[in-house]
Amino acid sequence: MSNELRAEIDAWIDANWDPELPVREWWQRLSLAGFSNPGLAEPFGKGWGRAETRVLAAALRENGSIGSPAGLGMMLAAPTILAHGDESQIEKYVPKILDGTDSWCQLFSEPGAGSDLAGLQTKAVRDGDEWVITGQKVWTSEGQHADYGMLIARTDPDASKHRGISWFAFPMDQEGVEIRPLREMTGRSLFN
Repeated sequence: MSNELRAEIDAWIDANWDPELPVREWWQRLSLAGFSNPGLAEPFGKGWGRAETRVLAAALRENGSIGSPAGLGMMLAAPTILAHGDESQIEKYVPKILDGTDSWCQLFSEPGAGSDLAGLQTKAVRDGDEWVITGQKVWTSEGQHADYGMLIARTDPDASKHRGISWFAFPMDQEGVEIRPLREMTGRSLFN
């Protein structure tokens, strides 16, 4: 199986890879072929397990091509949206994660609570068709570069501390969002 699969992948790479190709175009090709995150179910992935995914990774590396976009969108947002989102959410978010158009960060941790969601203070209140979200997040890796955040907020204040929590696909470039980098000893700011 792995020899056949490797031959198929090598043929696809040979037909599609060009070192002069812009990265964005290569990522689109990987995405359309289901190779960006092959563990996802079709049509977004291949439904592969680890063994098949390792064959793909080796083929990409050994053929001198680059891999798919990486990050929290690929690891967490896409699988979560596919598992729990409706069709419109899946169509809106997942393709742009898989082809590298949109990057994501994680908006879970809070001052005074860290990543303990039982102490979650950020609130989301329904206002007509929209949610009004108030609160503060911290230790957000690469938040200053993200297009969206996976935001966790309390939506039912009367529920027990481990319930009444919702996940939001949160646009980072909207009014009211302030990103304050946490400067490290190195002078870099990887967290916000």
